[in-house]
Amino acid sequence: MIHAKTSLTRSVATRFIRDLPYLFEVTPIKQCELRQNGVYWRERGKLESTEFSFSRFLTPYLANYDGWAMFVDCDFLYLADIKELRDLIDDNYAIMCVQHDYTPKERTKMDGVVQTVYPRKNWSSLVMYNCGHPKNRILTPEVVNSESGAFLHRFQWLDDHEIGSIPFVWNFLVGHNKVVENDPSTFPKAVHYTLGGPWFESWKNCEFAELWVNEMEEYKKAMKKKGD
Repeated sequence: MIHAKTSLTRSVATRFIRDLPYLFEVTPIKQCELRQNGVYWRERGKLESTEFSFSRFLTPYLANYDGWAMFVDCDFLYLADIKELRDLIDDNYAIMCVQHDYTPKERTKMDGVVQTVYPRKNWSSLVMYNCGHPKNRILTPEVVNSESGAFLHRFQWLDDHEIGSIPFVWNFLVGHNKVVENDPSTFPKAVHYTLGGPWFESWKNCEFAELWVNEMEEYKKAMKKKGD
């Protein structure tokens, strides 16, 4: 399950569909629709940098607490076959994510949004949920709409041993993680433009910007061809 909000994510979703030889469902989590359906009613707080700061935790509920589903922020660009990530699934865990040790130095991100610092920062930006795990049934609309950011983003409904680890290259933080020369294990499989991507003027020359620009151009060409 992947949130789709911006043209960035539409191009990435197109990449998923274009490159995969098997079925892969991409489902937008749109706050306006959740509100219309009475599933989400939480007021937006001053520190929420995106409209899906909390609605992301409805993923198991939206998947009917069945099977595995993945939430991913809208500022990712995938460079590897998503099947490789799916193959990491371990049913012993309630969730799986990249367990970053990340304390940003910047005070703002994206287009001037205040940068917040908290334990397990960015862990919730890509989460594979074992939706049928008994512990995840606590993530009802009532809980997601009422619990604190600390409870949700730090996965406090789980014990530490119930959180599985994914290699950092699947949530490669631009400006934080580094590629080690001659070490292919450090090359990103999914680039996360967490501070801001090249769709913002102030970040147009960020690391890996050309990859996003190229993908966006391919998306535009595909849409134009579709319309002709």
